[in-house]
Amino acid sequence: MRNKTYKNINFTTEKLQIDEYEDCIFENCVFSNADISQIEFVDCSFENCDLSNAIITETAFKTVAFVNCKLLGMKFEDCNRFLFKVSFEDCQMDFASFYGVTMKNTIFKNCKLEEVDFTNANLSNSKFVSCDLVRAIFDRTDLQKVDFYSAKNFIINPSENRVKKAIFARDNLDGLLLNFGVSIKK
Repeated sequence: MRNKTYKNINFTTEKLQIDEYEDCIFENCVFSNADISQIEFVDCSFENCDLSNAIITETAFKTVAFVNCKLLGMKFEDCNRFLFKVSFEDCQMDFASFYGVTMKNTIFKNCKLEEVDFTNANLSNSKFVSCDLVRAIFDRTDLQKVDFYSAKNFIINPSENRVKKAIFARDNLDGLLLNFGVSIKK
């Protein structure tokens, strides 16, 4: 399927055909708990969609933008990692998992990422612009050159993660030093 727009479709009741979708737009669609495994999305965008707990086993996301979407509990480590490239803006992504996923240069903008698992992920050169990372898990994560300047509520242990040349603001250094028992007074 190419250059098609899908609007207001509930894919929990109407199954999305296994195919390659290129330059497609999905607007106000519901994929919550739907099985969209083995589907390939290339240069697509999801706008105002609910993909919470969607099953994405071997699903390919190749240059896919998620805008104002609900992605609760998404297990991105299950998807096809070949040419995996995504961006997120104004998304609610609580409890999602990127365990072991390579996602260099990824943009997260104005996203809520509560308890998202980034264990063993490679996020080098990514940006968390005005994102809330409360209880997000960073464990053996490559965070080199990641921009956390406007992010908040993160806790990152520099001894357990690669943080060389990562960018932080003075106001959010407490999340970087918490594991060392250091108090920062303002």
